[in-house]
Amino acid sequence: MNATHLKNESSGIGIVSRLYQYYRLSASFLFAALLARWLVLLPLVGTKFLPGGIHEYLCYLILYASFGELFCLFGFHGLFGALTSSTLLKNLNMLYFVAVMHFYDDYEHAPVLKNSSYSSFIIGLSFTQMYCHWKKLFKHTHGRKNSIWRKVDTLAMMPLFYLSEFYLLLLNVQNPNFHSTLPLDRLNKFVLVVFIPLSLHMFKKQISSL
Repeated sequence: MNATHLKNESSGIGIVSRLYQYYRLSASFLFAALLARWLVLLPLVGTKFLPGGIHEYLCYLILYASFGELFCLFGFHGLFGALTSSTLLKNLNMLYFVAVMHFYDDYEHAPVLKNSSYSSFIIGLSFTQMYCHWKKLFKHTHGRKNSIWRKVDTLAMMPLFYLSEFYLLLLNVQNPNFHSTLPLDRLNKFVLVVFIPLSLHMFKKQISSL
């Protein structure tokens, strides 16, 4: 009886482990595909028409990666562990970005997305999330503090990601559209006020781990 119970428990752990590995691997490759898509589209259509070919994919990818990571976070670390984790803050930030920048019915014409900072955001997001998911998939072999990829991620791509996202959010506040409402405008302005201190805190934490 005990042997059967242990076997079933072991089988359940194995399934969870495989699902976790599939999620991390698929997220890493999907962010690599986002970067590849940007590399192909930008020379062909330029920044003016770039959102029409990539923005929908970007939003759905962020939703997949963020909800998947939140599920893993709460499932493996519990409520208290999740609430005190910087991973929660990162994914709430991602979901907020999609909520205010999806432009679901007119993203092809949204002036905010035609700014060059949109491309910077895609580069920073793609690299940081590729590295994040790949590192967590192979954390025992790719977690060296002196890794060149870790330094590039921390010293170049994370600042690029945070600065470009802040500028896009700022442009969104400065260019009202028919999705804008007074409560949403107030929320967006509040987020801009706290964005820099929180980003600096996250960046300082990352720097200290080098």
